[in-house]
Amino acid sequence: MNDCPLLLATTDILHRTKVLEDLLVRRLMRKSRRVLDTWERAERDWNQTLYEMTAYAMGAPRNSVPFQKLATRVTFRMCMKESGNRHAVESMLLGCSGLLVGEYLDSQIVGMQEDFVYLSNKYNIETMKPSEWNRAMSYPAGNPLLRIAQFAAVVSQEEFCFNNVVACKTLDDVSKLFSAEVSDYWQDHYTLGSKFEGVPKSMGKERKVVMAINLVVPIQFAYGEVMGKDEVKLQAMELLESLPAEHNRIVSKWTGAGVPCTTAFDSQALIELESFCNDGECRQCPLAKQIKRT
Repeated sequence: MNDCPLLLATTDILHRTKVLEDLLVRRLMRKSRRVLDTWERAERDWNQTLYEMTAYAMGAPRNSVPFQKLATRVTFRMCMKESGNRHAVESMLLGCSGLLVGEYLDSQIVGMQEDFVYLSNKYNIETMKPSEWNRAMSYPAGNPLLRIAQFAAVVSQEEFCFNNVVACKTLDDVSKLFSAEVSDYWQDHYTLGSKFEGVPKSMGKERKVVMAINLVVPIQFAYGEVMGKDEVKLQAMELLESLPAEHNRIVSKWTGAGVPCTTAFDSQALIELESFCNDGECRQCPLAKQIKRT
């Protein structure tokens, strides 16, 4: 229905709030399903689940799948065994990605290649193919090499563990987990062998908000769901309420008609609402049902 945005905008606040809450819970249930599928594949290891889901989120939007594949080949336990040596963690991840393959004069790259030979034998790591990565239009922040270096920096921290993610209540809490800077080499590189000015040393604030919305909140909700901890599910929803709303084409469609959208709670609900429009499921749409009841 083309008039749905206007209908939602003119619905009284109590009914609109109920519609948005229903939509948000539906979205979080869908997102938590993917978390729990990963948890089952990870033999119900919450730290490995967090590790894989972090990889998936850091690979977005173009490299989520190869990033998660990387996290299944270089596991959380391997990283923890080498946690006293961030260079080793970085070498394992970059080497396994297949993106270090080639001959280079740069001593730093040669060192990483040599370290990976040792570590791959130690842990029996199978190398990925470079062709599995999407490297088009990734200049520079989205380049998979730099993203992997950022991932290595994050997971090498003592603070990176499942319990700390579940404990997050604010954006500041989330930011502390994802503020690690890349190692010296990657502070002026995003490709192999060539220096570059202005390389992002760590995640920016906007990226941390994305990680909070797409990683921390779904993990908290999934954990609360499977463990029967309603207070953790509520905490996840409250975290969304504390985050700024997303700005994209879908959200603009609704806000352009006058639908209030001030937090990520609102924007996530509106994105879920749009899925009913895209799938032609008007009869199942919570907005349509709410309007009929009133």
